[in-house]
Amino acid sequence: MTQSTTVRVGRFHQGRLFEGRPEALDAWRVTTDDADVAAHIASLLGGEPQTNGSEGGPAYEVLTSRDSVRVIMDGPDAVAAHMVLWRNNRIIHQCDGSQFLSPEEKKGQPCGCPPLLQDKKQAARDGRGPTPVVDLTFRIAAAPMLGEFHFMTSSWQLAAQLSDLMDALERIDGPAVCDLTMELVVYTTKAGRGVCYRKPVVTVLGSPDTVPPETPPAAEPPPAPASSAPRRKTKRAPKPATPTVSEPACSVAVDTALLHRAAQVLGTSDHQETVTAALSAVVAGRQQAVQLARLREHVGRIADIAGQALQGEDSSLTRPVPTASQ
Repeated sequence: MTQSTTVRVGRFHQGRLFEGRPEALDAWRVTTDDADVAAHIASLLGGEPQTNGSEGGPAYEVLTSRDSVRVIMDGPDAVAAHMVLWRNNRIIHQCDGSQFLSPEEKKGQPCGCPPLLQDKKQAARDGRGPTPVVDLTFRIAAAPMLGEFHFMTSSWQLAAQLSDLMDALERIDGPAVCDLTMELVVYTTKAGRGVCYRKPVVTVLGSPDTVPPETPPAAEPPPAPASSAPRRKTKRAPKPATPTVSEPACSVAVDTALLHRAAQVLGTSDHQETVTAALSAVVAGRQQAVQLARLREHVGRIADIAGQALQGEDSSLTRPVPTASQ
């Protein structure tokens, strides 16, 4: 899995460092050293070019409004993957999952990693085994002349799908049009904890001559022309208040009773739908406890506003809230 030696003009990210802390994002972030590239990315994917606050990183960043971007990947060579174990800021193990890639004296020898992916993950959790590093190279389908970008990730989910991805790219036999997506995953653990995060997904669509151009975002209709004729005023229904979550929160525990009440108000049938509907703006992170109080406040506000709007219309709101055992 070798990659093009062409200089890559930018990189896609799923997160950033914000005030010294890692922050997961719900839309792609793009960094580059080229101001013109940053301006083009903003015009294509939304956002505004700004100075990158990360020390030693590219000069510019764009926080886009897109969680999915149509790209062109030049066959299987656009994918590189290996396994790495770091210790004391240096690589002590690098392999392809079955054979060593370095150091040179061990290259080609069995690396000793377990054959099953689940066992590899457990070894990595225990600090005994390496984690995946996947590097994708691509061009943006709407503006391939900008040059090549890349995306690096340690996602086990994407690593597990590499074989299928490579086969799909091989079948295209040339440049392949793909969707690079930050897919939202939401679920409830057995302990009743609501968890959500974004995982990278690559979907191979076909060759450039068989995939229609991506539909641009719909533009807002222009204002109606002024008319000298008097218009009859119509009374508009008031817009319902919509609570917003200003910052992405971390993965946190959510009470089962609170999920049941949210399900009653939102009309959802299970915990996953409830969490998706009420917490769709939440992106998982690593710091669970920091945002717990803030998240509970947001969920409570959602339930209160919806309850006030539906009071008297939904008799289920007057029923006792089920307990966790119900």
